[in-house]
Amino acid sequence: MSAYSQRYRVVFFFLVPLIFHQVYSQEKIDTSITEVNILNEVIVTDQYKRGSVSGKLFTVNEISRQDIEKLAGNTLADILHYQLNIDIIPDAQSGRSTVRMFGLGGEYVKILVDNMPMVSDNGYGNNIDINQINLDEVERIEVVEGAMGVLYGDNAVAGLINIVTKKGIEGKWEVQAGLQEETVGGEYDWSEKGRHIQSLKMSYNISDRLYVSASFNRNDFQGFFNNFRGKDYFKIEGSEVKNDELRGHEWNPKEQLNLTGGLYYTAPRFNVYYKFGYYDETLDIYSHVVNSRAENGAYSITANDQQYNTSRFVHQLYADGKWKTMNYTLSLSFQKQERDFMGYVYNVGERRKQEVTKDITDQSSDLLFSRGVLSQIFPKSELFDLTVGYELVNQKGYDVSASGAHSAEIVEKRLENYDAFATVDLNFTDRFSLYPGLRINNNSSYGTHWIWGLTAGYELTDDIKLKGVFGSAYKTPSFEQLFYYFVDANHDVQGNPDLRPEDGLSALVSVEKRSDLNNVSLKHSIKAFHFNIKDKISLILVGNDSPGGSFRYMNIDSHRVLGASFENSLRYKNLSAGLGLSYIGIAQELGSEENSRDDYLYNFTGNAVLSYTIPSKKIILTTQLKYNGAQPQYVEKNNDAGETVYVKGKQDAFTWWDASAKKYFLNNSLELTAGVRNLLDVVSVNTTAVAGGAHGGPPNSALLGYGRSFYLKLLYKFKN
Repeated sequence: MSAYSQRYRVVFFFLVPLIFHQVYSQEKIDTSITEVNILNEVIVTDQYKRGSVSGKLFTVNEISRQDIEKLAGNTLADILHYQLNIDIIPDAQSGRSTVRMFGLGGEYVKILVDNMPMVSDNGYGNNIDINQINLDEVERIEVVEGAMGVLYGDNAVAGLINIVTKKGIEGKWEVQAGLQEETVGGEYDWSEKGRHIQSLKMSYNISDRLYVSASFNRNDFQGFFNNFRGKDYFKIEGSEVKNDELRGHEWNPKEQLNLTGGLYYTAPRFNVYYKFGYYDETLDIYSHVVNSRAENGAYSITANDQQYNTSRFVHQLYADGKWKTMNYTLSLSFQKQERDFMGYVYNVGERRKQEVTKDITDQSSDLLFSRGVLSQIFPKSELFDLTVGYELVNQKGYDVSASGAHSAEIVEKRLENYDAFATVDLNFTDRFSLYPGLRINNNSSYGTHWIWGLTAGYELTDDIKLKGVFGSAYKTPSFEQLFYYFVDANHDVQGNPDLRPEDGLSALVSVEKRSDLNNVSLKHSIKAFHFNIKDKISLILVGNDSPGGSFRYMNIDSHRVLGASFENSLRYKNLSAGLGLSYIGIAQELGSEENSRDDYLYNFTGNAVLSYTIPSKKIILTTQLKYNGAQPQYVEKNNDAGETVYVKGKQDAFTWWDASAKKYFLNNSLELTAGVRNLLDVVSVNTTAVAGGAHGGPPNSALLGYGRSFYLKLLYKFKN
């Protein structure tokens, strides 16, 4: 059976019970209107609450379910654009989007689902493609900033993003069916342009203690043509085929399928659930170049195209409860991801696949993860308490691209972590507490390493709180940095299996004030942060053995981040608003170069959100904006004498701006959301922050988006 037949058979069998239940169920209307919440609302949770990050140890910024629905967010990338101190880094070729937090890339940010790391084509937990994270099952998104290595291990340097999924409903059962249509820039039709999303979800309370849910989502992104002409384009001038390189797309087409299911059991002192997930993605890359040759008086017009198919299976088992006076949580996850690559010759003139030139599984990852936590060990003590835990990781896999498409053999690597950690609660007074923590990280490649952390909390008054989060900035090398191999007649780019882990210091201090005055709720928060990373891994030029130069990953850099942010929120009756400002400086020193520059280069960003509810009309209006200031960066250039010098380049400033309106019908059972993404029509910006020849030459372009897009979403809910 082919991979495609298997995929659609899985979809068919998954949907049958959903459709059956939808047809034979009775409808009961929920008459409440969704409450409006604003982005960046800080929540306080009990430590190790199910699926959540500890609110006692960290400041947790929440994006609620209501926020997601107001913006018609389908993937995590749709939502995170407007978060302060977070940038989204897109790749038009692969369709991947990763996050950058405090100027540190995705490998320094952990992404979790219910406190468990995701597997990806870059390992687990870090540098995740956030376009692959569907939000249909999400209850809230927790954004946590600062060092979190004690609780979440290596690579949790800048912070983490935790996706908390739904685990129950009100009433007996609920079925939701959704349809969403979007333009991609100004491009749209029903089949070959635009973005088309369908979703279906069923939730059922079998009893007071047993709950089951299942969902399906299809996200069909037809690509962004921009100035390109698509898969079947070619040009003939006179009697010859002209290769004008306009075939294909600016952003490549991608189809994503998500299937999830879960079984949840709740008892007075015990909870357990099992979750299953299946993800399938097909990415088509149509070459811009066409090949032509004359055959029997006619032209054969072909192109060398590529297709990637990614599949991922996820199994999660979780339990929490009380044992005597103590709280415990146990989690176990097995995940498997594979990416198949097919290279083929496409006959453009005849519009058919002519010949498959390569068909392999070029990436595979198996991840076994387990975590256990025991807290409130000394519940009777007002001064002292202890939390202990363990974390086990066993991952094996390979990546042909990273191992080298031009290498003779595949490198399969196994990574094992056996960690134990402990945090101590020291409550010196009702207002002042310290939470020191320590983790022993036992890595199969790098041996034993101690990761430390310290959180300090002080309530200056009932409405002013101070918090400091300090800890190790410990990060192990990625698979690519260790094993990348791309060597041919023109290239020599290699990883380095002798790399050392990075380490350093992460520090974040915040002051928060809350006020309630005559139906007006205000919150103000000031944060200052500093990251000092030593032995940072970078790809550097080590020789001129090949025409393009020889490059290796090396531990040579120092990387420092210094900055501050100011966040404000207001709520008055049916109005909620937020405003944030951030100023971040980044200093990098290339240790191998005597003339490298290491002074701070600063970047300013600001965000704003405004939401207003009209209860009589059952309408919610929302708009949000984020200004991304010019990003300066030192880049390596060759001067007129052929010497290597460092000059300051920059990427120009740009602004994201979205707006939406949500309307309820039929006693709130039908929701209609209409909106505009990227109102200012950003596609690309000029940048001189790229290496090159003397004086940099003309500005280059950084591709960021696909222009102003309009969407319409219908969501219908059946409840009982």
